[in-house]
Amino acid sequence: MNFRFDKFVQRSTRGLFAFIVVAMVLPLVLWGYMGKSGNEREEDKGDAGILYGNIHVTKGEYNRHLSTASASWWWKKFNDPMTMMMMRYGQQPKPPTQEELTKQAWEDIILLREAKAGGIQASEQETLIELREMYQKFTGRPDYSDEIMNRIATEFFKVQFGAFMTWVGDHVVIEKLLTLISDSEFADFDKVYDRVATGHSMAKVWYAALDPRDYRRDIAPPSTDEILAYYGKNKEKFKVPGKIQVAYLLTDADEFKKHEPEPSPEDVKKYYSDNMKSEFAKPHEHEPGEEHHEAEKPEYKTFEEVKAEIPGKIKQKAADKKAAEIMDRVDVALGALASANAGKYPDDAFDQLKAKFKAENVDLTYDISNSFAAKGVEELEKIVGTNSTLGTWGFDPATKIGDVSQRIKTGKGVALFRLMKKIDAIDPGITERARETIVKELRKEALKKKVSQVANNVVQEITTHGMMAAREKYRLEWRVTRYFKTDGTDLGIEDSQVSSGIANQVRGGQLKAGKATSVTGESMRIQDKSDWSFVIYCEDLTDLPPEDIGTQFSGSRKGMDDEVRHRYRQVYIDDTVKSAGLQDLMKNSGKPSESSPNP
Repeated sequence: MNFRFDKFVQRSTRGLFAFIVVAMVLPLVLWGYMGKSGNEREEDKGDAGILYGNIHVTKGEYNRHLSTASASWWWKKFNDPMTMMMMRYGQQPKPPTQEELTKQAWEDIILLREAKAGGIQASEQETLIELREMYQKFTGRPDYSDEIMNRIATEFFKVQFGAFMTWVGDHVVIEKLLTLISDSEFADFDKVYDRVATGHSMAKVWYAALDPRDYRRDIAPPSTDEILAYYGKNKEKFKVPGKIQVAYLLTDADEFKKHEPEPSPEDVKKYYSDNMKSEFAKPHEHEPGEEHHEAEKPEYKTFEEVKAEIPGKIKQKAADKKAAEIMDRVDVALGALASANAGKYPDDAFDQLKAKFKAENVDLTYDISNSFAAKGVEELEKIVGTNSTLGTWGFDPATKIGDVSQRIKTGKGVALFRLMKKIDAIDPGITERARETIVKELRKEALKKKVSQVANNVVQEITTHGMMAAREKYRLEWRVTRYFKTDGTDLGIEDSQVSSGIANQVRGGQLKAGKATSVTGESMRIQDKSDWSFVIYCEDLTDLPPEDIGTQFSGSRKGMDDEVRHRYRQVYIDDTVKSAGLQDLMKNSGKPSESSPNP
């Protein structure tokens, strides 16, 4: 959707009320849908479907709703939070299919008849209010414009304006019905209380930490077969990395910028005017708990706030442009050298280019690097600029000695690279240094498995024979927390990471009163004890009513009422459509009626 509301600033000079009356009546006159008048077209009198076994829906009525079904379909999308979030990130929903539009048309017909059967109608004032609310939802502006509303109808709802105005009136009637029905639903009292009480409890926990270093004597040295197997699975870790050497030719935009003239005040103002929205938008932030609204307007930094940085931006853009233009000429000259040398680049190609452009008073940066591995790319980029692609192009197996890269826009300018040397990675086998590393890793893994197994054994003993028996059998150093709120982390433990990890176990519902569990330091996110294991025993877990239960209950009930009503709204729609027992006489035709306007 590429519609930009801020481009439409002219306000309508026509009266909104008069326009709505004309726009709602005129389509009906033109299309011949004025009820039972003598002007009703003969082909519109035939049946499009039958409801409840004896209510006949004419083709005229069906076609009118088919022409506005797109508005109903898109309105649902615009009121779905998930869809709107996806649209904010540029993921547009797929347009409705003809089958979906047909289904929506019949849904509108059935709900509209249900509403009118219950005496529900919409006044012109209610229709006007709904139209204004839609306008403000999409524009965020209080002033109304016919031109903008027309664009909203056609660009967003995919409906011609006349048909859209008719749809708004029907939409108000249907919404009054659905609101009346859904407002009769309320969330279950017990479920509201359960939600309020969740997380509001106090616990007391025993815990023991198992340090892998305490079990070193229990671990046998790894065998030769284990070392060989580890090496086979992790050869890449022990390879001598490959290296390359490159020559580079750079048009240095940073150097060109130093010689750019200072822009005039008029140039600075023009730059701000041309680039305000793309470069000077303020960060869009919300307070905790504050929702984002589509109607919110972006804010921009004032000219006074940014005028000091604009001259540098202007000079940088001019320097970047000059660097790109010069490199275009260098690239052409390089091609000429290759053509004159049977399609191959001469060994001294970069030297020739450096000299050629030096004679034209253009100083190119030219040098040959030392040999470097993939990890050394970052160091070379301090000279040639970031985003050099050397990590991929230079070490690509398809890149051969003597190859020249494409022009690369780096953080400093525009560069060409030529591969001068290439040394492939070497598998040295199991050296003494590699063996030491492997033995260390295997012992580390074995110790980690050992403490994990011991921790599981302790949990099993607690589960089978109780906490006292486990403390007697396994001489671990047990510690106990104070009573703490499970939605907090104040457990009376000095180590904040252990404290947070234990609280998360209780808060997440993994640990009940009288139960034990084993947890690794890694899963508890304890950085310096990731290889450790912990046994946690919950001695007591007691419900604790929140201090402001009245306020929380009211807030939770409102939220859960909204959830229940939203679900029941769709259930009511589905049940009502189903109970209507629709006999769709247009279904097998494979296309809309000949008299139907384009939806």
